[in-house]
Amino acid sequence: MIKNPTTPSDTITITLDGQPITAKKGEILLDVARRNGAFIPTLCHLDGLTPYGACRLCTVKVKHGSWSKFVTSCNYPIWDGLEVETATDEVNQNRKLVIEALLSRAPKAPVLQNLAKTYGVTTTRFPNLDPAEKCILCGLCVRVCDDVVGAHAIGFVGRGQDRRVGIHINDAACIGCGACSYVCPTDAIDMESVTVGHFRDRWGEDRPCRYSLMGLLPGSVCHNNYECWRCETDQTIMDLCQPVHPVFVARGIDNAGVRSVIRKMSVMIPPDHEDCDDGSTDEATAGQQSPPSDT
Repeated sequence: MIKNPTTPSDTITITLDGQPITAKKGEILLDVARRNGAFIPTLCHLDGLTPYGACRLCTVKVKHGSWSKFVTSCNYPIWDGLEVETATDEVNQNRKLVIEALLSRAPKAPVLQNLAKTYGVTTTRFPNLDPAEKCILCGLCVRVCDDVVGAHAIGFVGRGQDRRVGIHINDAACIGCGACSYVCPTDAIDMESVTVGHFRDRWGEDRPCRYSLMGLLPGSVCHNNYECWRCETDQTIMDLCQPVHPVFVARGIDNAGVRSVIRKMSVMIPPDHEDCDDGSTDEATAGQQSPPSDT
């Protein structure tokens, strides 16, 4: 007989920083710890993406009897009787070492400088190979492009110290949604400077709006020369979708209610929406209709 996942038999007790708490068997440790007030920093974790454990900042110590182990909390399922330490001297020393390693790769990244200040890291014992580097290889951009956008337009290339993210490995697959730039914790991807020229060359005069390519405003055409920062529609949708990127809404991962509002917007905004520029009409899309609202 299949058990109901909400039955009491699935409720377990773990010890978090000396305090007994109850949770569901198999829940991810990071989620349980944060829900109960523990501070565990992360740079490669994002709700809606499969846990990756790349940055190692979320490492904590788990124990049971005489057994103990350091684990990444973002992908560790809890079990009954587990003891967890998230902020002991030993855990914090390990976290400081991780911060040093990340700083050696991207020394000017504000998020790392802030973490270093929080944990009292003033120097790093590791050599810096490129003072201008910002990428810490957290993989968020690659995973959001693969798992959420579904474009598979970027990925890791190289090995060892030569490993890096290859932007637009597959140029034809990129839809210019900007999700990679949005989720990057160190601002390593300047989406607008990288893609504007590419998209102008790729589409010529037939320029689909990025929200059309995401599926939020079907049939819409860009009249702003892919300068999204000048587009009122772009800013409105970004504001509506906060605190997530619109592509999460488009894929049904977050804010289904917002998706309904945007679909209603597509009725009010003609397919060739012109909220900044020339007032021209694209004949190929003028007769298209938006899908019905999913309210």
